[in-house]
Amino acid sequence: MLFLISSAPETKEFKTAFNLAKDINADICLLQNAVYASRNSNDSSLYVLLDELKLRGINENEISGKPIDYGRLIDLMTETDKVVGFF
Repeated sequence: MLFLISSAPETKEFKTAFNLAKDINADICLLQNAVYASRNSNDSSLYVLLDELKLRGINENEISGKPIDYGRLIDLMTETDKVVGFF
């Protein structure tokens, strides 16, 4: 299962989605303002959309996680059995 999370890290929506994904061992891809969470995490299993990092002035070496492009995001969504979006 792949969780797509776009809410900012300090929001209730982000925390709910992130904790649920961790509880069920789902893959997580951070989009939009959720990419800020990759700077304060030591979780290298996160996927982080590279274009969203660039738009927010975050450098790849400032994050934990795997920076990916849109092509890889599409691959992840088609390879997994379920995709859940939390916005």
